[in-house]
Amino acid sequence: MKYVTLLLLALSLVWVGEAQARDIKEMSQVIKKPIEIPGGTSPRMSVMFPHTAHKGINCMHCHHEVGSDSRYVACTECHATPGARERDPMSMFMAFHSKNGDRSCYGCHSQKAQENPAKYGAKFKGCRPCHMAASAREAAKQK
Repeated sequence: MKYVTLLLLALSLVWVGEAQARDIKEMSQVIKKPIEIPGGTSPRMSVMFPHTAHKGINCMHCHHEVGSDSRYVACTECHATPGARERDPMSMFMAFHSKNGDRSCYGCHSQKAQENPAKYGAKFKGCRPCHMAASAREAAKQK
């Protein structure tokens, strides 16, 4: 009986290790390609988000919720209040565009541009760096 218990324990450890390795491999594939974050009814409002351009930033900085499956919760799961100009912090618009929020895209990019204008000043101006034309969005998906 002792050997059966030890065998079952060893097999379960091997299985858990393989499952974790699959999860890590799956996540590494997810972050290699930009993801498209839908921005409402118009495809022009969608954003291509390159995880690779945000190296060095802890995932929990933006993904501040973890689901029951221990994966990061997508922005749209919590910030789903409709309406482009909502001032509700739970709206998708404010989650991405809050001027003073260091977790919002706009707030973080503004902060980086102030800290290092030579590096980020021109890069983070206007809507185009995030909201691309359809042709640029398709090209980003192909990368």
